[in-house]
Amino acid sequence: MAAVGKIKPQPANKGAILGYSITSLIFVGIGVLCFILLLGLTPEGSTETVGEIISLLLDDLMVIIVGTGATIAQYWWVVLLIVVGLTAIGFLVGWLLLVLVSKFGHIIVYAGCAFYIIGAIVMIPFNLTAAIGPLILAGVLILGMITNFRKFKRAGEFMKFTGRVVLAEKGMIIAPLFVTLVSIINLITMGAIFAFLVLSFQESTAWLGYLLGSLASFLQLVIYYGMFYVAEAINTTYAYEWYRKRDPDMKFCVKNVAGVFGPILTFGIVTALVSWIQQMLRNSAARTSKQGNVAGVIFAILARMVASLMGIIFKYLTYFTLPAIAVEGRKFKDGVTRSFALLKKYYMDVLIRETGVARGMSFIQVIAFFIYGVIGAIIGLILKGALGTDITWTVAMLVTILPMLIFGNVPTFFIFRPMKTAYLTFIFAYAQDEETNHRLPSRMPAELRGDIKQASKTLDSSKSIAKLGM
Repeated sequence: MAAVGKIKPQPANKGAILGYSITSLIFVGIGVLCFILLLGLTPEGSTETVGEIISLLLDDLMVIIVGTGATIAQYWWVVLLIVVGLTAIGFLVGWLLLVLVSKFGHIIVYAGCAFYIIGAIVMIPFNLTAAIGPLILAGVLILGMITNFRKFKRAGEFMKFTGRVVLAEKGMIIAPLFVTLVSIINLITMGAIFAFLVLSFQESTAWLGYLLGSLASFLQLVIYYGMFYVAEAINTTYAYEWYRKRDPDMKFCVKNVAGVFGPILTFGIVTALVSWIQQMLRNSAARTSKQGNVAGVIFAILARMVASLMGIIFKYLTYFTLPAIAVEGRKFKDGVTRSFALLKKYYMDVLIRETGVARGMSFIQVIAFFIYGVIGAIIGLILKGALGTDITWTVAMLVTILPMLIFGNVPTFFIFRPMKTAYLTFIFAYAQDEETNHRLPSRMPAELRGDIKQASKTLDSSKSIAKLGM
């Protein structure tokens, strides 16, 4: 029997883990083989192989960075130095922003809500139709501020918690870092498979190459979302345990996720299917809209609407599904049911996260981009002076500003992604607090617990980990 409000890891789901691992390795293996074969293929209308084209592109890049006559083989260390240096700077800037959020998270949320409301109003003279949705949400936000501002204060506290938990539990950066690495390998693998299939099946059989490539893209999505939800579940475990005033480690978090890997993989497969169908609908819309006839245009509009609607419904139907799986050990179907029940009850908390918190995060990222741009320009000037290249000062700055925005922003993702995951986890944990009349260990200040309106009874006490042992 689990302690109240404490995660109890289940035995590892070895079958699901083994199946997923074997499938992923086979997919990557096929991708590596396709990449090797692809390098030797000559695209239609070209006299050079794909490998030769890639080599020439890399050499052209080195000419831009270093100067005439440079090749990637000669100056690979320059590229490595720039990538490592800018990535390190990105981590430092991201860490600075974490400290900022941990201290002024409430101000960021309030400012984010204000920006959202003002933005909805500003849209009116430009596109009234597009402004209707944001205006309705802005009206709900304003009404919420008037009737129950405590929710917004609590949102500010959640925001500060997101900075504090990542600062305290530095292991939370490892999961998105691993996902990024796997994603890069996954995308390169998928790109190699798709390109090889398209180039191998040309002319009358071109459709077969695209069909096989489309099926391969579904498998790629399954692998990606499986790994993505594993990483999210690890950080959900971290955030939940921290919120309950405990000090989790990576071993505990991984052990917990291994025990619920089956439902997580099911979640990944369903998400992959929805994303794949959306992708197919958008691709069909793009092809039919090019035909120029009325029927094609109407179909394209309807296809895009259906794709968007599918995404919205699935997102909010499964909003709290992952915390329900990772924290309460639920199966996927039960997790969706739990998620929808919580969404109906905590719709205002969700709205604040999707508007004010999202705008606040964007504001922080704008600050990060500005810092990266300035640092990139300075590095460009230093490199031009050190290498003595014949490019202009403007080009020297642009050459390093763009990589700075790319490689510098990547580490920021490793920091902001855990914060977004933690925020959702805190809402879920707070829901458990209200279901148990705030008897669970919690970092939420006493003055911010509870609402004016008495919380309803537990939605499903027999299956909630919060009720076990009571």
